[in-house]
Amino acid sequence: MKSDVRIRYTKMIIRDSFVQALKSQPVNKITVKEVCDLAEINRTTFYKYYTDCFDLLKQTEDELIIELHQLVQETRHKSLTDIFVKILSKMRESGSLYMALFSENGDSSFPTRIFNLCYEQMDPPIEAPSLSKSQEEWLYYFMAYGCSGIINHWAGNGMKDDIYEISQFVGELRDKILN
Repeated sequence: MKSDVRIRYTKMIIRDSFVQALKSQPVNKITVKEVCDLAEINRTTFYKYYTDCFDLLKQTEDELIIELHQLVQETRHKSLTDIFVKILSKMRESGSLYMALFSENGDSSFPTRIFNLCYEQMDPPIEAPSLSKSQEEWLYYFMAYGCSGIINHWAGNGMKDDIYEISQFVGELRDKILN
């Protein structure tokens, strides 16, 4: 039990140091040495958990995707507005982490992974009887990339805008598109 706490703490310090570095430079410019210096650990400790900074980024994103997957499962039968509120609230809880991941220095494919997850979990993601299944899928991704832009803008501006206002706007926008 005690070692589990130490492992979680060490991983948290490494991740926090990585996020700090990611705020000012892209992942391909961040060195293991830099992360270790910020975390005040030696490189052997880093390599015990990660192969390099790209692996650290991937593992961090994977953990967040799992958290968001659980969140989407919990809200699966709710409205798009409710789901969006939950996602944005979760993102705000881990503010600096998400802001770094959604920044120009982060992984540009991360938002797409989030929306792919939502698409897979929502059954159906969009119901529009007048559209074919392919058209429904196109519409979903059209909206998903628009939502990604909104989230990028929101995160890039320090997550200051009201979560409920953004979520309501997205829900109303979807309704207008479907009508």
